[in-house]
Amino acid sequence: MDFSTLTLILVSTTLFLFSCAAVEQDKTIEQVADEIDELIGNAEADSIEQCAIMPIGVKPAGGPWGYLVYSSKDTDRGELEDLVSDYNKLDAARNEETDTFSTADFATEPTLQLQDGKCIGEGRYAWNPGEVRDNT
Repeated sequence: MDFSTLTLILVSTTLFLFSCAAVEQDKTIEQVADEIDELIGNAEADSIEQCAIMPIGVKPAGGPWGYLVYSSKDTDRGELEDLVSDYNKLDAARNEETDTFSTADFATEPTLQLQDGKCIGEGRYAWNPGEVRDNT
């Protein structure tokens, strides 16, 4: 492989990667919140062991705004982590753009319960299924 071919491949790959990143940045935080709510659905579970939480949001004072409640039964954790990462980046950018302040209190993990076959979090910082958009 000669140098010009290698250069062309590297430039093409770089442009492709930047174009993929640009597509993700075109989403609004509300759109990502909707995608998270859709992915989690009703958080149906067969047992409490399938119920899980994930920190979400970026408080200006540090730490998450809350904990996302979901079920491992039907939710792909890797896909959810990617969406929450996108959400957190957009939240941090929004905080910086709007000079948002927050209290320095620490968001505590909710207690998980299985109610009528669905995962539910109890506590002030629980973001239960369908509530991401409402908390955005």
